Amino acid sequence: MDRKQYRALVAANKHEAKAKNAEYKQRIKDAGNISSDEKTAEKQRIAAEKREWKASIKATSDKQQRKAEKKGWKRYRKIRRRPYVIGAIVLVIALIGGGFTNWYVTATKPLNDQQQAAADSSRTVAEQVMDESITLLKNNNDVLPFSPDTKLNVFGSGAAKPLFGGGGAGGINITTVDDLFAAFDDNNIAYNPELFNLYNNYVAKGEASTADYERPKAGLVEKLVPNLVGFLGGGSAEMPPSNLSDAIMDEAANYSDTAVYVVSRTGSETIDLTPDQMSLSDDERGTIELLDKTFAHVVVLVNSSNTLELGFLDELTNVEGALWVGLPGQYGTHAIARALIGETNPSGRLVDTWAYDVESNPAVANTGNFQYLDANGEPMERFFTNNLEGIYVGYRYYETFLSPDDYATTVQYPFGYGLSYTNFAWDVAEPVVSDDSIAVKVTVTNTGETAGKDVVELYYSAPYTAGGIEKSAIELGSYAKTKQLKPGESQDLTLELSQMTMASYDETTAQAWVLEAGDYGIKLGTDVHTIRDTFTYTVPTSLTFATDDATGAKITNQFSDAAGDLTYLSRSNPSDTMPVAPTDEQLKAPKAVLDTLTYEDSKTTAKEPTLGAKNDLQLKDLEGLSYDDPKWEQFLDQFTEADLVKLAGDGGYWSSAISHLGIPETTMYDGPASIRSFLGAWSTVAYPVSVNAASTWNDELIEQMGHAMGEEAQSFGVDAVYAPSVNMHRSPLGGRNFEYYSEDPLISGKMAAAYTRGIQETGTTAVVKHFAANDQETNRANNGLYVWATEQSLREIYLKPFEITVKESNPHAMMSAFNRIGTTWAGGSHELLTDVLRDEWGFEGFVITDAGIAGQEKHFNAVQAVKAGNDLMLRSLINLPTDNLFEKELKAGLKEDRAGLLQALRTSAHNISFYVLTTTKMDTE
Repeated sequence: MDRKQYRALVAANKHEAKAKNAEYKQRIKDAGNISSDEKTAEKQRIAAEKREWKASIKATSDKQQRKAEKKGWKRYRKIRRRPYVIGAIVLVIALIGGGFTNWYVTATKPLNDQQQAAADSSRTVAEQVMDESITLLKNNNDVLPFSPDTKLNVFGSGAAKPLFGGGGAGGINITTVDDLFAAFDDNNIAYNPELFNLYNNYVAKGEASTADYERPKAGLVEKLVPNLVGFLGGGSAEMPPSNLSDAIMDEAANYSDTAVYVVSRTGSETIDLTPDQMSLSDDERGTIELLDKTFAHVVVLVNSSNTLELGFLDELTNVEGALWVGLPGQYGTHAIARALIGETNPSGRLVDTWAYDVESNPAVANTGNFQYLDANGEPMERFFTNNLEGIYVGYRYYETFLSPDDYATTVQYPFGYGLSYTNFAWDVAEPVVSDDSIAVKVTVTNTGETAGKDVVELYYSAPYTAGGIEKSAIELGSYAKTKQLKPGESQDLTLELSQMTMASYDETTAQAWVLEAGDYGIKLGTDVHTIRDTFTYTVPTSLTFATDDATGAKITNQFSDAAGDLTYLSRSNPSDTMPVAPTDEQLKAPKAVLDTLTYEDSKTTAKEPTLGAKNDLQLKDLEGLSYDDPKWEQFLDQFTEADLVKLAGDGGYWSSAISHLGIPETTMYDGPASIRSFLGAWSTVAYPVSVNAASTWNDELIEQMGHAMGEEAQSFGVDAVYAPSVNMHRSPLGGRNFEYYSEDPLISGKMAAAYTRGIQETGTTAVVKHFAANDQETNRANNGLYVWATEQSLREIYLKPFEITVKESNPHAMMSAFNRIGTTWAGGSHELLTDVLRDEWGFEGFVITDAGIAGQEKHFNAVQAVKAGNDLMLRSLINLPTDNLFEKELKAGLKEDRAGLLQALRTSAHNISFYVLTTTKMDTE
């Protein structure tokens, strides 16, 4: 083949690649009109065809022809990616007004001394969080820890390209992470170099080659917008096991009898996972089965934020060990290495139920894309999810409804589960009962031969009456973790449980929290299903908590309409109430939806507030004063109408300055695993994700995490961080489960409160998000996902972690959510943002919307938001001098209800100004 023929063949193959991908794209587009299952099947067929196509190229016998076909495909791929690369670069240049050189210098400059010191401290804490989050799932024959001289055969695309964080606003900068093999090198762990080359070449180039692999240097995009790379997520499909030839496997078997396999999954903002993604792919299954046949000892690293189907761990004889490692962040791979060789002892405990089949979770049936139809049967731009499982989220369902036999075949690893390299004994003292609580002292002793930490979990079982208040058979009430105990060493832990914690919300009769009379089982366990000791706590007479314990405010139903006309799972009648996917009748938009498609403002009788007074007060004059101090009224009288509109309407990654009142601009950036702007180049140390943080079961450590991140924030001049994220793992398919803590509201709230206390100690504000019931990503911002749920489930599950955070850490800010609760947008719900958050719980701070950009704001209304108690509109990524959409809406609203809206804007100014006073910005004014 001469040069001309070669070029012609390259061009022909480039056009063939283009035609094939155009065909695939059209088939996926056409699949939009078929069922979800059929669409998934079509995507799988396309993926299989792509693999066959690429395999046929690799199998071409003529070397020149094979080279031409590969080059043709690469040229097409390069052209296809070019718009994204160019777009990213153009965006950067546009943002800096053409000053490319200045941007490059800024993006690549080293940290200053303060930033480096804060980063060093953060790395130490981040690695400890990872150390304590790693959870030992299986350890047959004490395969772990490996001896120092063990040589590892490391398999899996997830080993070459682990998942370090999730995608979206909660993502991290993945361009600076330490990969798994770098951590092995640093910890002197030997691994098979041929497999290292094979998997890294496959992940990087799509070529199953054992040629020497060199880590690529960061390209221009990675240097200029590294956080955008992390925002888009990562991961790689598994290499087909057909590439593991007999020669490769023979060489590996000769290298050692031990294999490590990495399986990876995570989610991303805006999209949830599917049940198919929670099980092994054919290539993953084929690989792990091959390892089981080849090696005497196989250990699996579960690199996932979502609960996968891990039945193969029970089925395959030589798969002796497994560690759940979650998503490790920037430096967490070093903790994985330490755990493998026993330098640390895994002390994590699971914060979700791991089922053999994720579809056994009742929430899965109502997770996904459900669209309302109008009266003519035509699709509306309105989407919904029915939380028909009620309060029975996660383990609350499995522990309440399954018989022992069914449980054994349904649940693989219970909530709270985790093994250790050592053993612990518990000596439990008699509980101490006071008027409103119970305390239990447990002496934990390390009876093994290895140092380690243990977790004591305290559960309670409330008396239940069929047809009465819905109650889970068991709930987490308290927990405590030991320090590092040497062999033979002991520590006393005291766990407390209040009556209020054990109370249930009665949405029907009392419309308040109720502790019903009867015997309560107080249970100490190593997980929710494995109980070591039980006591009985008797409540002689039912107690009703009709006022809030923090504020004394009256408690009553606020969200009765959010239940809709639906049937929710009931413990008294599970056969007739078990959740199923929406019926054809339920796809028809209910009257409540049709009647509230647009927000209609109503004129109030409020008195117009004073504007533009000359009281000679600056914001700094109010430092140290309480929120209700009368001096605030004099200060607020000085705002002009323009000031009020600007402060509430012009928000983004900042709050606006009002210079003549001494109110400085403040900065706000994304969290929670790392602080950064996804369009910027700087970022703080990336911690393991929130589900890892919760899996430490160590509140004190997570408070240290918050403090260390706050110190980093201050070193970059950041005043507030959009974190912690406190929504629930309602479904194992949740796209942002990596960013949220758990399926349990108590541990979620405790972790969020600890993080908030820590970060706010540094003068950095925690913006707790997403308030509330933002537990599904699919369609969350598409005109506001309609979330239907009972008042009881809202109170006990979805609001509870926020309530704990508010009451135990006093956050200065909250971010409202895209979704609706019933028909009312969360960011425009007076019941949520004022009646519950402020009046009932006593929150003092400001509320900001989620990002009203890129079409996500179609259902936002600034007037509705401000009147409801949502103080600041998050409109833009870039602070522009012209009025934005929300400022225009507020100005128009003043023409309709001037006095009422001015009063609401004044309250917003109060809340935002109160927050600004807590920041370190005031120290420089």
